[in-house]
Amino acid sequence: MFMNDFKAIILAAGQGKRMKTDLPKVLHPLYENTLLEFLLETVKTVFEKEYILVVSPKVRTYLNSISEENVVIQDVPLGTGDAVKRLENWLDAYEGDVLILPGDMPLIKSETLIKICNVHRENNNICTLVTTFLDNPCGYGRVVRDKSGEVLKIVEEKDATEEEKKIKEINTSVYAFKWRELREVLQLLKNDNAQGEFYLTDVIEIFNKRNLKIGTVVVDPVEVLGANTQEELSTLRKILKERINKINMNNGVIIIDPDTVIIGHKVSIEKDVIIQPEVFILGNYVIKKNSYIGPLSYINSKTE
Repeated sequence: MFMNDFKAIILAAGQGKRMKTDLPKVLHPLYENTLLEFLLETVKTVFEKEYILVVSPKVRTYLNSISEENVVIQDVPLGTGDAVKRLENWLDAYEGDVLILPGDMPLIKSETLIKICNVHRENNNICTLVTTFLDNPCGYGRVVRDKSGEVLKIVEEKDATEEEKKIKEINTSVYAFKWRELREVLQLLKNDNAQGEFYLTDVIEIFNKRNLKIGTVVVDPVEVLGANTQEELSTLRKILKERINKINMNNGVIIIDPDTVIIGHKVSIEKDVIIQPEVFILGNYVIKKNSYIGPLSYINSKTE
């Protein structure tokens, strides 16, 4: 199912300083794919070619297979609000909707993207904010609601009061917008905050003050996990490994020790295949029924 009159915008210009490497954050590997590649594959299943990547000049040098018409450069990192403003020339006459996602969110599912878009359209929202709940929301922007449950604003961690920091509903950095209305308020963003950046989140409060309709979609927190550190990235790899192994076992694949088996998401395995411990299978493979993969095997179609 492809979404009509919808464009996906992936914000992937951040360096990711807490990764402690020279490699930009979105280019860190999960297994056979980078964070950005994994997300982009999912996005294409919903939006086909209707997507735009906002990237830094350094990230752009790695994206040889991406057409110029799908890439916008943010040469100076001035925040998410500035990143979206860079799209004004690309989307000059566009009258549809946009779905905005961070580039380090590889676990979000295509059916979740479709759900967000459908809720946005069916409720005729100006903005649809995607949220989730965390027991420990430290580091995330909080979703501030009034007594009736309507969204008032998003407050970033560094700008939040002690009372606001107690809120467990957090902003996932995924949003659907009517582009025309978003473009108008982007001009009103200011950078008078702790980071000195233009926050896209500030448009929520502006919309609220204009009595424009803001909706929300609450999603599974696992799907919207990102990675700001190497430790967080290792968590994403573990979740992905467990998700893929569970799907295969539910389809009749016999995995002797799932904790030590890594299977790429493009690998197709038929039932009654036996996979012994300490096995890596990556790339584009079909493993036929009754095959046997012995221990300590490494299978990868990707050229090193």
